[in-house]
This record gives sequence, C-alpha cells and structure tokens, in this order.
Amino acid sequence: MLRHYRVNKRLNSETILFLVLMGLVILFSRIHLTLDFGIIFTFVSIFMFVILRLYGIRAAVLSGLVGMLLVPFDYINLSYRFIGIIEIIAIGCFFRNGRRAKMFFVDLYFWLTIGILMLFFISSMYLSGPAQYFNVIKNIVNGLFNVVIADMLLAYFPFYRFIKNNRINKNSVSIHQLLFHITVLSFLIPFFINIFSNTWNTSGMMRKDLELQADYGVSRLENELNLWNKADVHNLLLNNPTQMERLHSMIKRNKPQDFEIIIQSMADDVLASTSSKVSAKQLTNWQKTYDIKNISNYIFQAIPVAKKDVRPIQSWAEGKYIYIKNIESSSLKVMLVMPISHYQNQLFVNSIRQLKYLLFFASFTIILVMIVSRVLTKNLKQLTIVTTGLPQKLISLEAIEWPQSTISELRMLTRNLRKMANTLKELFKESIEMKNQLHRLAYYDVLTSLPNRLYFQNYVKELILNKPKEFIAIIFIDLNQFKQINDTLGHDVGDRLLKLTSKRLGVLQNNDREVFRLGGDEFVIVHSVDDKEEVCETIESILKEFSTFFQIQGQMLYITASIGVSIFPEDGGDLDTLVRYADIAMYISKEKGGNVAQFFDDSMRYKFQDNLLIENALRLVVENGCGFEQYYQPKTQFGEVTSMEALIRWHHPDLGHVSPSAFIPIAEDIGLILQIDEWSLNQACRQNKKWQDEGIIEVPISVNISAKHFQQDYLIPMIESALLESGMEAKYLKLEITESVFIKDPNRVAEVIRQIKSLGVLISIDDFGKGYSSLSQLLLLPIDEIKIDRQFIQDIDQNDKKALLVKSIFDIANGLKINVVSEGVETENERALLVGIGKGEIQGYLYSRPLSKEGMEEFLCVQTGV
Repeated sequence: MLRHYRVNKRLNSETILFLVLMGLVILFSRIHLTLDFGIIFTFVSIFMFVILRLYGIRAAVLSGLVGMLLVPFDYINLSYRFIGIIEIIAIGCFFRNGRRAKMFFVDLYFWLTIGILMLFFISSMYLSGPAQYFNVIKNIVNGLFNVVIADMLLAYFPFYRFIKNNRINKNSVSIHQLLFHITVLSFLIPFFINIFSNTWNTSGMMRKDLELQADYGVSRLENELNLWNKADVHNLLLNNPTQMERLHSMIKRNKPQDFEIIIQSMADDVLASTSSKVSAKQLTNWQKTYDIKNISNYIFQAIPVAKKDVRPIQSWAEGKYIYIKNIESSSLKVMLVMPISHYQNQLFVNSIRQLKYLLFFASFTIILVMIVSRVLTKNLKQLTIVTTGLPQKLISLEAIEWPQSTISELRMLTRNLRKMANTLKELFKESIEMKNQLHRLAYYDVLTSLPNRLYFQNYVKELILNKPKEFIAIIFIDLNQFKQINDTLGHDVGDRLLKLTSKRLGVLQNNDREVFRLGGDEFVIVHSVDDKEEVCETIESILKEFSTFFQIQGQMLYITASIGVSIFPEDGGDLDTLVRYADIAMYISKEKGGNVAQFFDDSMRYKFQDNLLIENALRLVVENGCGFEQYYQPKTQFGEVTSMEALIRWHHPDLGHVSPSAFIPIAEDIGLILQIDEWSLNQACRQNKKWQDEGIIEVPISVNISAKHFQQDYLIPMIESALLESGMEAKYLKLEITESVFIKDPNRVAEVIRQIKSLGVLISIDDFGKGYSSLSQLLLLPIDEIKIDRQFIQDIDQNDKKALLVKSIFDIANGLKINVVSEGVETENERALLVGIGKGEIQGYLYSRPLSKEGMEEFLCVQTGV
C-alpha cells in the first residue's frame, strides 16, 4: 500500500511538472521580446527542449503542436514554428538511441545543415540583402541561446525531485560543463547586448539626426516661403502653374538628403512633392493604413498596420518617419518622409559586422573549453569572478585585471577571453563616441559650433539653481542688417557672417561669460556678475566688436546689433521670464535704431502687454468681420463741403476706445492692415454711393491706404472690386497715401500709382512735408492733391516762418494745378490766414470733428439744405 502511495505521488508530481512546462510553452508561444526595427526573439523552444529531455520526443512534439495553435495562422509564422518542431525531432532522434553529446553541439549541427537552408528559404520570400542575412543569423543565435538555457536548466534545476527515472540524476555539474556554459554565454550574451545596444543607439541617433535635418530643411523652406507675398500664396493655393513650379524648385533646392518633401494645403491637397511615388490619396489616408507613434513635437513613426503573412521586420522596412509642420503664415503644411529601412539596414550591417569579431574569438574559446582539463586550480575561481558581469563591465569601460595561471589551457582561455573583451570594449567605445557625437549635435550649433538653445536653457536653469543670490545678466543680440544681406548677397555670405560674428563674440567667453547662438541671427551672452557695472562693460565690449567692418568675399560689411538685457533676480526668477524680457528689451533697442543696449524695465512690460492685448483683440475683430466703425470728416472750401475723409474708429468692449495711432501700427506689423484697409475702402465707397443716390451730396471721399499695399499685387483688384460692388464712379474716390510709401522701391510705387490713375481714381499725398518729402514726385507722378500736416498749420498766424513755408507749398501746388488741403485748422485766425495765402480746402475741428454716419448725414443735410 505504501508502495502504491509513492507511485501515485510520483505520477502526480511528474504530471504537474509536465503541465507547468506545457503551460510555459503555451505562454511563451504568445510572448516574445520585440525590439525596434522589427527584431524579435522567442524563447518557447527552451521549455520544449526541457520536455524533450525529461519526457521524450513525443511529449516535446506534442507541446510544439499545441504552441502552433496559438500563433497567427499564416504561412510565415507557421513555417517558423514548423522549423522549431523539426529542430526538436532532429535532436530527439539523435539522443533516442542513447548517444551522448552536448545538446548545444547537436543543435549547432542542425542549424548549420538543415536549419540554415530552411531559414534562407523562408526568409527569401519576404527579405533580401542585409535584412535576410541578419534575420537568419539572429534566428540561429536565438535557437542556440535557447538550447544553452535549456541545458543549464537541466543541469542546475533539481528536476530529479519530480521525476524518478534513470535518465534524471541529481545535479552534478562538472567544471568542464560549467566552463562550457560560461564560454558559450560569453559569446551569446554579448551578441544580445550588441543587438540591444545597436538598436538603442540607432533609434536615438535616428531621432536626433532626423529632427536636426528636418528642422534645418523646414526652417530654410519656411524662410523662403515667408518672402512670398500674399498674392503668391493665394495663386499657389489656386494651383497656379508658375507658383507651383516655383514651389517645386524651392523644395528640390532645400530637400535634405534621403528625405522626400511634400507640400500640402491645410485641406491636405498636394501642391508639390519631390517624390513621384506619393499620391494625394496616400497622403490623405496614411493615418488609416499605419500605426502612428508620436516620437517628438513634429516627428511621427508610421508602421504599416499588421497584416497576415507580414512579419514585423517587413512592416518596419515599409515604415516611415514622418515630419509634419504647419507654416501658418503661408497656410501650408510641410511633410518630410524618411524610410525607416535607411536606418534598419544600417543596424543590420553594423550587427553583422560586429558578429564577425564575436564569431572569430568565440571559435577559439569554444575549442579551448573542449580540451581544458577537468582538474583546475584556484585560478579558475578568479577567472569566474572576473567574468561575472563581464558585459556590464565592458559597457562601463571598467578596467579588468585578468588572472595569471600556470595551467596552459586556462592561460589560453584567459587570453582568448581578454581578446574578446577587448574587441567588445572597442565596439562599446565606438558606441560611446557615437553618443558623444549625438550629444554635440543636440547641444551645439552646427554652423558656428557655439552652444545652442537647448544648452542655453539648461545652462541658465543650472545657474539659477546653483547661484540663487548672484546677478545673472541675459544679453540678447540681434543683427540688424542680416535679412538684407541674406536677400541681396545670398545665404552663403549670411552663413559666413554668422561664423565671423560667433568668432568675435567668442573672445568674450570666460569663466563668468558664456556665448550661445539661439538660431537665425540671434545670439545671447549669459554673464554672472557681482554688480551691474560689469554688465555695462560687457555691453561695451560687444559694441566694440561691431564697431569695425566684416570682410567677406572682398566686401566690407558694416553690421550693427540690437541688444536687450534682463537681469536675474530683479527682472524675473525663472528662465522663461528672463528670456521674454530680454527679447522685449532687444526689440525696443531695434525700434530705436539698434547699435544701443536696452535694459528691461516695467514700462516695457506694460507696453508689450498692452500691444499683445490689442493684437489679440484685433485678430478677433478682423476674423469676425465686425467691430470697426467708420467716421467721416468734411473738407470745405469757401464754407462749402467739397469732399470728405473716411476715418476708421474702434471701440472694444474691454479696451474701450482704441486710437488708430495705437492699433494701425500693430495691424501693419502682424499683417492685418490689408484686410482692415479693404474693409474701410468698401465701407467708404458704399456709404458715399448711398448719399449720392439719396441726393444728399456728390463729392469725392478720401480713404487712407497703408504703404504695405504697394508691396503686394492686390491693391488694383481691391480698388476695382470696391468700385464695382458699390457702383460708385472712380472720380469720387480719393486714396490718401503717406510720403513713406516712396522709400522702398519708388519705381514700383510710381507704376502702381499710374495704374490707379488709369482707373480714374484720385491720389492724395497725406502728411506732406512731415517725412520723406520729394518735390520730384510732384513732377513725375500724377498727384491730384497734397495735405499739409497739422504741425505746419497750428499757430500759423503767430509764426512767420510757418506762414512763409506754407505759402511756398501753396504756390508750387497751385502752379502744378494740384489741390491743397490744410489739415488741423482749429481757429478762425488760422483759417483766415490760409484763405489769404492761396486756394485750397480746409479740414479741421473749426468746421467739424470726425462724425459717425448718422452725425455726418445730419451735418450734410444742414449744409446742403436737403
């Protein structure tokens, strides 16, 4: 009875162990180690080998067939599992007749004969080149690793406690067997480490390299697109062939190596592409056919959605890294596409090359282990200690003291292991050097070699953290003439100028001063100081560096700099605040003409905050198409209304009344003045036509037009559209332009004025005499009217010089048959003197302030008696 109990207990323990091993086969049939670029390692055969040695070939094959039921039913997956079962059958048949050998060598023989042929046959159906060779080698090494782990489990795990038969003995591992396991793992583990390390480094290098190249290419493309005017962008979106060809040429010129560039509209229409293989439909649907992973601000990793019969390595080879950025100013979307196969093949080639070294030295090691004596000295223990954690020691480049032995075999083993370790160490050094190169690309500017924006941010944060009680000056430097040099002399000269600037600023570097390039023509100096006088000395040194010319390609270029300064902790306690305030101060310096340093103060903060509020509110008003109101001020001659001026007014619910002198310059800076002027022109034409139809008055109406219109091609169509929609005759429209319009490209301005005159529209020069006065314009251009600025009219009756100057203007204008308007007339004495000087119109508070539509209608009815 006791014997029967022992038999049942043994059967139960054997059954439980078998079920556990079968469960591990099932579990690892579903679980595998997946790395980037589609590299997969499986470990299911470890437990199939254990079952093979414990329970025989039938049980092992049965476990393999059960595992096959859990993998996807496609040809490739089933083929690989079939190879695994063939491997088990081959090794089982070898040991079935009682043959003795190491399971590793039997498995190695299988892979070098039948297995390698089957792997090449299957992998050739979906891979080629380095990918195929890498995949075959990876599968062979994976299989050998599994058999070694299975052999070690059988050697060191006490299976004899669960199975009582003659084949399973108590664990008794010989030193020879132990050395064999250590030696084989010394080859296999570094292989895995190399794969992991190469995958990690390649992935990291790819992201940095991709982002740097893409950012640089898109930045250059964006800079060129910013030079396009509104009409160019509009025509491009209408698929104008000229603009499309221009865009195509631009992206070919700025295309980074190995990238494809696609330019789309915001509606995802393809406007230009460097790839003939990419269709609009593909671009629209790529998110539906790929698994998308965001790996940085603008970069996405797109791997095709898993399909039947498609292995991960295939999916990654067909995948792409996609860089997407919207160019808001041009309403365009830039997409850069880089095939993942570019980096995948690089990884495979590097891994295969490194494997050659490992195979070479592993061969010597394995042969040596086979002939090592069973009796070893205490030096073996020393060797064991040295090789413990060897891969990690090599990765950390730790110095290893190899033991000396009097046993020739052990001495040879030590020498071979040392050679293999040195080879691996060199490989790891290469990885570290690559990491250092990537670090330099991440933290240093490629063009000037100065620390970049990321380095600057980390540097200042660390200063604030480590020196919270010291003054830290953030000095922003912007080159004033850089854009003109780039536009006129080319980007090569611009790049050379940036290099020379960095060299000059670099001489200011010391223990307390660090120079950075943030991008474009923006540099920054961070100076740790004890008092503000040191900051002034640094600024004097900066200005001194810009006091002499830059000689480039035989040309002497005189460049000035706008300098803005913020100081920690007075102006702010964090990086973002200090940078923002230094930037504000720099723009104040630029507004004052540059070549001067401007320290930040509270008045700048409030000014820019107010401007920001106005800017945001202005955008909403223009976007919604409501919020402005038009006022009208009459011009009179001999007491009769002879014309009127349309003036825009803006009353915001929160900001209250916003003066045109406050919001018009902001509108010009942010590009909204064109829409505002268009609204004002249309409103004035419609209202004047309405008053004409009602019989109230028929006089010209003046509308102020920004000089920005003369840099665009939309002014003439805008005037024609306003006249056509309102139905007003062109002779009743007068455009008021300031003298500043003639500063930039006077020939183009003259041509536009002649086109306006050809429509029958009148031209008036506003604020005449205040700025860029050129009497030649009165001779060359068909000017109908000049408006004398109020500063010449105010108190004219009390200033003989003003009276003489105004009389001269009247004489010239009347002689040229040009109408004269005197602005800002507020007293009867001023009016009387002007009437006596010459013939012209009078405008000012003496007759009427600017009036709303209703107020103007009431004023005109009183004047005309209607």
